[in-house]
Amino acid sequence: MFKSINHLFNKLNVGIGREVAVSRVLKALTLKRLLNAAKILLSFLLSALLKRNIVWGVPPILNIEPVNICNLKCPLCVTGSGQMRRPRGKMDFAVFKKVVDEVADRIIYITLYSQGEPYLNPRFNEFVAYAKTKGVYVNTSTNAHYFDEQTAEETVKSGIDSMIISLDGVTQESYEFYRRGGNLQTVLDGIRNLVKAKKNLNSKTPYLFVQFLVMKHNEHEIPALKKLTKELGVDRLLIKTTQVMTFEEALEWLPVNDKYRRYTVTEKDFKVKKGKGACPRPWLTTLVDWDGLVVPCCFDKNGDHALGNVNENNFIEIWEAKKYRGFRTRLLRNRDSIEMCRNCNFGIGIFK
Repeated sequence: MFKSINHLFNKLNVGIGREVAVSRVLKALTLKRLLNAAKILLSFLLSALLKRNIVWGVPPILNIEPVNICNLKCPLCVTGSGQMRRPRGKMDFAVFKKVVDEVADRIIYITLYSQGEPYLNPRFNEFVAYAKTKGVYVNTSTNAHYFDEQTAEETVKSGIDSMIISLDGVTQESYEFYRRGGNLQTVLDGIRNLVKAKKNLNSKTPYLFVQFLVMKHNEHEIPALKKLTKELGVDRLLIKTTQVMTFEEALEWLPVNDKYRRYTVTEKDFKVKKGKGACPRPWLTTLVDWDGLVVPCCFDKNGDHALGNVNENNFIEIWEAKKYRGFRTRLLRNRDSIEMCRNCNFGIGIFK
């Protein structure tokens, strides 16, 4: 059971870890949610077989963007590099509540992050606490610059199930080479505060992942990072491959070790190592941006494939509308015609 659930979530780039995290997902399962998941999976399989859009149910995994603003200037991130074309802002609690209320009885898992640092939304812990009243599993990803002792305690009390913490270097020099504007000591102190708060509150959650983005300048630090994460007392280390958009970025950032590349690189070009089969994301998950814009997946960072807005229509109306159906059909029949999909490996092989 654990291996099959973990494999599914890892494919969708929302890894859930080991037994503690899996048990929390299992607690979120109800008969209605299981039936919805079974229906949507079956409809995806039929869609892949017949090459036409069939959708029964709603996505069991819902991605929601609390904010698309960040305190760091990471060069490969559309937010940090200044390539974000969408307006910048923070999601209103009313928008979050509207979406959750509509589908909470059928979704299993919410990821509360996208293009920004989620804890820059001052009501983030309220988002989490509200989702938890619905019995949904909640995960986030953070650069961990905002966890003093009080905030760490409030975070644990919010009920969040798991948290991915970006830690891409074991020295300040290597860390800030990519996490520009970041402070390694602040991150380490924040992690320790979270671990301490869990212990003081006798809480097993949030399940803490440390995520290491492997690049040319830091790939040699993996052994030291494994030692550091043990010392910090986190629950699991994730070694993640890096996404690039251009050949120049591939040459500059991708590690030498092919094991940690999601691309094949030649002297003149680079190409993503694609997984087998159709992409399940537009069936199993979707993304609601901070302003209510609905896009098909997390790879649509600038809203180029906007499918509707929950401030104008209900989520289910958008999910079942002609525009969404057309996107799925296009993905099934001519995936390479969608630019963002040409740089995607279907979520397979991202975590090592």
